[in-house]
Amino acid sequence: MNSGYLSLILLCITLILLASGWKETFIRSISHKAILLFFVAWLLSSRLSVTIAQVQVQLVYMWITVICLVILYVTHGFIHKLHLLSIGLLMGSLHFLIGQLLMMDPILIVGNPDWDTALLLAVAATMLQRSAPEQIAAISIGYLLGDLYQSSLHQGHMNHRLGGTHFQDQWWLTVFAARTLTVMVQSAYNGCRGVIRSWMDRKGGWRK
Repeated sequence: MNSGYLSLILLCITLILLASGWKETFIRSISHKAILLFFVAWLLSSRLSVTIAQVQVQLVYMWITVICLVILYVTHGFIHKLHLLSIGLLMGSLHFLIGQLLMMDPILIVGNPDWDTALLLAVAATMLQRSAPEQIAAISIGYLLGDLYQSSLHQGHMNHRLGGTHFQDQWWLTVFAARTLTVMVQSAYNGCRGVIRSWMDRKGGWRK
């Protein structure tokens, strides 16, 4: 599959899910207006780019930067903001580390190296953060930094594009997988808690 197609496919799947009533399950705390603005801006910026200091930057890279800044701004409490930034920095370091490991030792690659990286980051994001806006912000900060690390590494050797189609595919796959895993984990937790509570109530009834 050519790069760029996966992000479009996941974007369409997400739109269908949200339109069919899954918004409350996946991203309950995000308003309809914010979601609409995000998709319109993504479609407009995903194919446009500017050149800054001989580095080609897709406008979608800048759009994701704006999203991170907005989420950090509306996050309550300095400690909470700092915690979110630390998770983002960790995600960025993991993104760069996993990419370098797969490049140096291809035997670790299960399928597609970009997809492997994205799915591993989705698992990490699910473990570190469950809130939808903050999870998306942490993933986004990680990808912004990871792509910047790659650009610095290849500086002078090749033209690197910040926010290119590979970046977009990975970002969408990580966010989609992380939200899906989070919903599955929360559903399993709620189910187990309900079973245990029911068992405890029944056990208490037997004792009476």
